[in-house]
Amino acid sequence: MLRSSFLHLHGFGKAKEEALWKRGIRTWDDFLAVWRRDMPLLGPEARHPDLEQSYSALRRHDVGFFASALPRQEHYRIALEYPQDTLFLDIETTGLSHYYDRITLVGWSFGERFGVYIAGQDRVPLLEAFASAKALVTFNGTMFDLRFIRNEFPDAIIPPVHIDLRFLAKRVGLTGGQKSIEQQIGLVRTEAKGISGEAAPVLWHCYRRGDIQALKELIRYNHADVEGMKSIFDYCMKLLAKRGSLPDRPALRFKKLKSKVVWAKAGQLNQPYAISVAPWRDDDTAYFSLSDLSRQIPFEDVPIVGIDLVASESKGTGYALVKGQHTTTQRVFSDDEILALVQQHKARLVSIDSPLSLPFGRMTVFDDDPNREEFGIMRICERQLKRRGINVYPSLIRCMQKLTRRGMELAQKIRSLGIPVIESYPGAAQDIMRIPRKQAGLDWLRLGLAEFGLTGEFLHVDVSHDELDAITSAVVGQFFWAGKYEGLGTAEEDYLIIPDQHVDNSRWLSRTVVGFSGSIGVGKTTAAQFLAREKGFVLVRYSDVLVNILRQRGQKPTRSALQKLGWEVHTQHGQRWLGRQLVALAGDAEKIVVDGVRFPEDAAYLRESYGPRYLHCHIECPAEIARQRTQDAPREDISAAQALEHPVEQRVDFLQNLANKILNNQSSLGEFYAQLESL
Repeated sequence: MLRSSFLHLHGFGKAKEEALWKRGIRTWDDFLAVWRRDMPLLGPEARHPDLEQSYSALRRHDVGFFASALPRQEHYRIALEYPQDTLFLDIETTGLSHYYDRITLVGWSFGERFGVYIAGQDRVPLLEAFASAKALVTFNGTMFDLRFIRNEFPDAIIPPVHIDLRFLAKRVGLTGGQKSIEQQIGLVRTEAKGISGEAAPVLWHCYRRGDIQALKELIRYNHADVEGMKSIFDYCMKLLAKRGSLPDRPALRFKKLKSKVVWAKAGQLNQPYAISVAPWRDDDTAYFSLSDLSRQIPFEDVPIVGIDLVASESKGTGYALVKGQHTTTQRVFSDDEILALVQQHKARLVSIDSPLSLPFGRMTVFDDDPNREEFGIMRICERQLKRRGINVYPSLIRCMQKLTRRGMELAQKIRSLGIPVIESYPGAAQDIMRIPRKQAGLDWLRLGLAEFGLTGEFLHVDVSHDELDAITSAVVGQFFWAGKYEGLGTAEEDYLIIPDQHVDNSRWLSRTVVGFSGSIGVGKTTAAQFLAREKGFVLVRYSDVLVNILRQRGQKPTRSALQKLGWEVHTQHGQRWLGRQLVALAGDAEKIVVDGVRFPEDAAYLRESYGPRYLHCHIECPAEIARQRTQDAPREDISAAQALEHPVEQRVDFLQNLANKILNNQSSLGEFYAQLESL
C-alpha cells in the first residue's frame, strides 16, 4: 500500500492522489514512467518527484519516515504494508479510571499468534511485542488503553504508528462501541458470547478469589475483542476503497490472520504465545482494609454516619451507621428523621453522598441564576474526577439541582448541631478501594465491603443499593478520620473527600488543636494565652479576622463593633467563611489554640479541618464570678451584661454538649492552669 501513496510527496493532496489512481497510476513505478514520458511537455520549470527517499525508506523498513511524512489519519496504510508486524492489542482493567484502576491483563496478536500478559506475571514478552511492532491497532486506545499502558509500562516502546479503530470506523460511518460496530458489520462472535465490558472487572475479581476458570473466560473475552478488531479494520478498508480513498480494496484480510488461544501444557510456565494460568497470589499491598486504618487510630468508639441522599423526601435515602467494623443500615425519608438519627447515634462525623456546595461564583442551584453563564455548572472537584477517568454528574446539571439543594440544606442543619460533615462520592471510593461497583451486582459490592473489614446484617439480609452506598460513604468517613484521604476541589467550594491509602498522615495524627468556648468572663482568653505562652501554641482568635475587617473599613474594633460585624458575617457569609479565614491565619502550625468558639458551626468546621486532633474545651464558672472578672477587666464600650444579650452569644451554652473536656474556672488561677496542664 505504501507504494501507492503519494500524500507524502511535495505538492500532493488527497484529491490529486485520488486523481492519479483514477488515471491508472497506482504505484510509484507507474508515476515515474508517466513522468519520464511527459517530462518534455512539462517544460524546464517542472519539479521532479523525489521518490528516492521513499524507495530507500521502504527498502530499510523505515516506518518512522512514513509515519512522519503521511497524515496521521492515513497511517493504516503502514499497517497494510506490514501485516505480520502489526500489533492488535486490547487491555482489561479493574475499572475505567486510568488514575485509580489497574491493568489486569493485556492481550495482543501478531498475525496468527495471540499472547497475554497477566498482572503480576512476566512483563518482558509484552515489552518485546511493543518493541518489535511496526504498527499498533486498538479500539479507543487513544483515550483508554494507551493511557493505562503508559502509566504501568513507562518503558514500553510504543510504535509511532497507531491506528485507533474508533476514529477510523467513524470516518466510514460506523459509530458506537466495538460490540456495536461488530453488530453493524454482521460479525457474530463464536467465543465469550454474552460477556460485556462491564463484566470483565467482575471476572478478575472472581479470579482473585480463587476462580481460575474466570481468568480463562476473561482471556477468551479479550481474545474475542482482539480478533474483532481485525474484522473492523478489514471492513473499514472495504468502505474506504469503495469511496475512492484507496486505489483498490486491499487483497490482505487481517481476519484471515486468525489467532487462537493456546494454553500451556501442565507444568509449563507462561510463554508469550502459550498461556499459563495459576492461582492468584494475594501479595498485592494495594488493597487497603479497615485493620490497616485501625492500626493508626482506633475506631471502636467513633460512630460515623454515611448517607446516600436522594433529591426528594418522598423517596428512601440510604443511611448507615459504622462504628468500628460493626455496621447497621436503614432507609430514611425526611430531613427531620435523619437529624434525629444522627443525634441519637451521637455521630462523630457525617459523610454525605451528594453535592454540598455550589460552583464558585454561583448564587443558586437553578438555571435562572444570573451567574450561570459565567461560572457554569461544574465544581473544581468534579472536573478533577473527570480528568482522572471517573464519571461524575456536574452538581448543577438539571437532574442534580434539587439533590444539590437538599444536600446543602441538610449539611447546614447537621453542622448547626456542631457535627462535622464531609462530602463523599461512593462510586469514586469504590474505584479507589477496588470494590466492584453496584452495577456489577449488589453481592459483589457487599463482598467488597466485607473484605474491607465491615460486619453487620447487610452481609446476610437483602438491603438496597442506597444502603450499601451509604456504607461506602461512611467508610470514606473512616479514611478521612484517619487522615488517609485527598480533598478534591478548593476550600471556597469545600472539598470532596476521597480515600487515599498512600498519603502520609503522620502530620494529621500528630497535630494538636485546642478550641475554647464559654460565656464572657469564664477565662477563654486566659486559657489560650497560657497554652501559647507556656506550651508554644499558635494563638488565633475569630476576633482577629473581624478586627482586620474593621480596620480595612476604617472602624475602631470595639466590643460592640466586633459583635455587630460578627453577626453580619454569620448571617451573610456564614460561620464556614469565618472558619476558613481563621484556619488560614493558623497556617501549618503544629500546635494551635483557638480562642472564642461561639457557634456549633465553628466546632463542626474545626473538626472538619483538623479531624480527631481537634480538642474542644468548654469552660464553666458561676455567673457571679464571671461578672466580677469582667468588671475588673479593661473598660469596653458596652458592658458584659449588654454583650451577653447579643445574638452572637446565644448558642455558647449549647457548645458544652460538644466538648471533649469541660474545665471549671471558679477557683484560683493556679488551679485553672493545672487543668490546662492536663490537656
